[in-house]
Amino acid sequence: MPLQTTILAPASDSKTDIRIVPETLIPNTTVKQAHTSVNLAALFEENTLAKIIGPAEMYLEDNVCISSYVMLFCVHCPTQEIFQDPPTCFPETVAQSGPKRGVYKCRDAEFWTCGFFPGSMYCVLERLRKYPGSSLFKISAASSSQDFQVQIILHLTDLCEKWSSSIYPMSARTDTHDMGFIVQPALQRDWELFGRQSSLDSLLDAAASLATRYDDRVQAIRSWDQFANAHHNIMSMDDDFLVIIDSLCNLDLLFYAGNYTHNYRFLSIACTHATTLLSTHLRKECVPGKAHAYSTYHAVNFSPSNDGAVKRKLTAQGYSDSSTWARGQSWAILGYAQTFVWTKDRKFLDAAMGLADYFVFRLESSPNVVDEEGRGRYVPLWDFDAPITYTSVDGQEAPLRDVSAGLIAANGMLLLYGQLSAIGEYEAAKGYLDYALAIARDTIALAYNCDQMRFSLDQVSGKLQVKEMNGCRFDAILERSTANFNENHADRHWDHGLVYADYYFLELGNRMLDMRLI
Repeated sequence: MPLQTTILAPASDSKTDIRIVPETLIPNTTVKQAHTSVNLAALFEENTLAKIIGPAEMYLEDNVCISSYVMLFCVHCPTQEIFQDPPTCFPETVAQSGPKRGVYKCRDAEFWTCGFFPGSMYCVLERLRKYPGSSLFKISAASSSQDFQVQIILHLTDLCEKWSSSIYPMSARTDTHDMGFIVQPALQRDWELFGRQSSLDSLLDAAASLATRYDDRVQAIRSWDQFANAHHNIMSMDDDFLVIIDSLCNLDLLFYAGNYTHNYRFLSIACTHATTLLSTHLRKECVPGKAHAYSTYHAVNFSPSNDGAVKRKLTAQGYSDSSTWARGQSWAILGYAQTFVWTKDRKFLDAAMGLADYFVFRLESSPNVVDEEGRGRYVPLWDFDAPITYTSVDGQEAPLRDVSAGLIAANGMLLLYGQLSAIGEYEAAKGYLDYALAIARDTIALAYNCDQMRFSLDQVSGKLQVKEMNGCRFDAILERSTANFNENHADRHWDHGLVYADYYFLELGNRMLDMRLI
């Protein structure tokens, strides 16, 4: 994949008029779309659902490779096909070019992204059960059977159970801070939709496991046990204590379990961790017209043996230790927005707003090369401070982006819209809604994959089928994410479909349905 790096001057200070706001900001309002060239229909159309249900079904069928559709490639054994029920490998990335274009590459079940593929299935199931008209009216096969909706829900429920079966044992892990990412996307929805006691038990156990990684000397939860690359060799469990900005999004698990069981320790740990990162991971920035704005460090190494003193601030996935890695910034927006939802503590709301304001400022002031035929202004570059890197996208040179970062940030901004509306700060709420929807629309225009899939019903068996429409396959919904482009990292992936980009795309649609925005 050809790469070319160029340093460009900033764009002009002029702002782009998004023109997608409601005429009057009130709860349960309908978002006007008259002034947009791209609407949000792709969040709910048939292809979006089919790209979740089709791969989920085919990868499990008979546990053998019965067609070209069901080839899974494990990162650790790239030539060996993996088929297990329950699965032992989970989809992560989809190549946009090369001999394995369109096919999921998988990680073993221990990797931190394992919860997002079953979580995407549960997102679809949740919307079909709670909002049955949100997607099915666009499904071509629906007219062929009065029982189509029941069939698809039953079929998807079965797939959800199979894919989540490997998640339950994860709740006992104390070797990772990513417990929220691992268990919540699927098991929290399973508990809330079906009341399955084993799902609730796993959520509570996972919270207890996460709490074991808290250290009162540091006033934080340990993220990674070790980290090493060409410039860093952080290996001591006694005098090193790594905390990454992503950790803020796993606090939601502690808040959920703590409120459910009235466990004050869980709540205290979550609040303390979030408070610590306010002073260690956030950097004050100047944004015109904003009282507070913050960028973020990706990682901070503390010394627990020295009263939690900060030893170093660094990055593992961003461009440099002092740059603003786009996805790190988005994790912070969502994490602090979630923390405010639970605590109603104004300092967390102000942090989320300051982080979101800086994210928007960097979108607006990005070099003009981000505009690809009128699209892309609101799809973030992979790192806001990195030199522009050009990659080949569909035969054209294009700047390297991270679609997942934009969608994570959009989810955080939608939470800010809801919370600010609830406390009467309507003007601020309006702005975050504008930008959340701008990110969603620009993402669809720039990165929604065009290799369509459709549902059909087998005329003999009456079973649901998923078919490719143009002879091509691309297992992800969205393209153009960047898991890791740090030059010193051994595991670099860029310009691909990414399982959590799709998850946060689907979750954004569900949040909009919950808020009656569409």
